[in-house]
Amino acid sequence: MKKLVFLIAALCVSQSALAKWSGLGKVVNVYSHNGYNVIDTTIADNPCGISGKFYWPVSDDDAKDMLSLALAALMSQKDVSVVYDETQRDCKWDGVQLATHFRIHR
Repeated sequence: MKKLVFLIAALCVSQSALAKWSGLGKVVNVYSHNGYNVIDTTIADNPCGISGKFYWPVSDDDAKDMLSLALAALMSQKDVSVVYDETQRDCKWDGVQLATHFRIHR
């Protein structure tokens, strides 16, 4: 039983170690494309090659919340950051990286 608990804990830690919070930046554009929400930002991070471009499927459970946050950040010009997996280049449209979390900073 202890081995099973350790294995599950190790898997959880290794999965979260792959996710990375990006640096800070501003949202400069928000749009929808073929079932995806997309943001253009001034964030320098992005393993797909185009800095600051991130997407998420509109079918995600958090899609509406993330879109609301993106629009609020665009209107308020607050800094934002996103979470993405830097080892998994889940790129669309020649360099737009999948974002799994979104945060507005004060």
